[in-house]
Amino acid sequence: MRIFRFFKGYVTLKISGSMPERFVNVLTQNGVSVWGVKSIGGNVFCRTSAGNFKYIKKLVKHKSVRVHICEKYGLPFIVNRHKNRKGLLVGGVLFLAVFNVLSLFVWNIDVYGFENMSVWRAKNVMESVGVYEGVYNKFSSLRDVQNKALIAFGDVSWITVNIDGSSGEVNISETIKQGDVQALPCNIVADCEAQIIRVDAQKGMAVVKSGDAVAKGNLLISGFVKTPLGSTVLDTAQGAVIAKTVRTQKIIIPKEYTYKSIYSDGIHRRNVRVYGLLIPLSFQSVGVNSDYLSFVDEERFVFREKKAAFSFVDEDIYYYGDKKVILTENAVSDYLNTELLLREVFEYGDKKIIGRNIKITAENDNYNCIAQYNCEEDIGVKKEIIFDTENSAEYDE
Repeated sequence: MRIFRFFKGYVTLKISGSMPERFVNVLTQNGVSVWGVKSIGGNVFCRTSAGNFKYIKKLVKHKSVRVHICEKYGLPFIVNRHKNRKGLLVGGVLFLAVFNVLSLFVWNIDVYGFENMSVWRAKNVMESVGVYEGVYNKFSSLRDVQNKALIAFGDVSWITVNIDGSSGEVNISETIKQGDVQALPCNIVADCEAQIIRVDAQKGMAVVKSGDAVAKGNLLISGFVKTPLGSTVLDTAQGAVIAKTVRTQKIIIPKEYTYKSIYSDGIHRRNVRVYGLLIPLSFQSVGVNSDYLSFVDEERFVFREKKAAFSFVDEDIYYYGDKKVILTENAVSDYLNTELLLREVFEYGDKKIIGRNIKITAENDNYNCIAQYNCEEDIGVKKEIIFDTENSAEYDE
């Protein structure tokens, strides 16, 4: 309502004379809308649309009151005050024209709904099917866009694209990956060479015992099970086979190597993005022939719970260059301990390490490091039982 009054223009009236309050009643009875009525010092002040004033003057002729305008508000009066300033008028018209043109484009797109996918990949795929910040928002068919996006992703179950004015939303639901089928008849075989410590066969028949030595692929727990009546049936072998194993890690470390190192405290730059146009607020330049890392953080302006096409962009820039390092045997030992510790955490997390032996030898331009682990672990892996053409079951080691 207030914005319409501004465009139409309105005035503040001062009503004086005999019983001005009664004249306000006369106005409302004649269909004249007034608001903000106040009585100050025997006079009545109220507001009404500018177009009503001529009609009010006709009503005053028959009443013992006087009415005059105290203040004028709204666009018509602003334009009238600046009618001789053609540049201002032209600028206002151009601003409205540019604003209307910009409103025909999508300036903010939110992509959400996924867990395992990166935002960078989601936005790149959507851009490849024509949905990106700055695109013309008159899509012929959002359903076609959604179908193209489903094909482009390949690993999502459905996509919803909504465009509302200059804002858009893309909701992505990732495909739920089903687990491996566990009900197929299978044996449990050895994953590597080992010496058996114990066998815990939950389903199936154990074919090895404590102290046995096995090679990779040997049968440990059979899926062929005899029933109490003496017949043989196929089942899904389940259980754990704990054994002693020897695992070897070989790492080659160069005696000299070069790595990238940051050598500056960094530069902080702030920018403003308005309708896709990046406007710098700080003018620190970056060396043309310099290598640097740039970290960008964008905070979009929110107006009435909607993201606007206006945002602050903070950029931190760090210069980096090559740094040469020559490793001594002591340094190699420290580096190797760190590297092996990481591998033990990520590769040996399901194994019990009994002992570790490390040997370092220098050869030409490298250090050869061999780490030998004595472990206790479950060496059993499932192997599907395959049927031949005569429908008899066989197991191929």
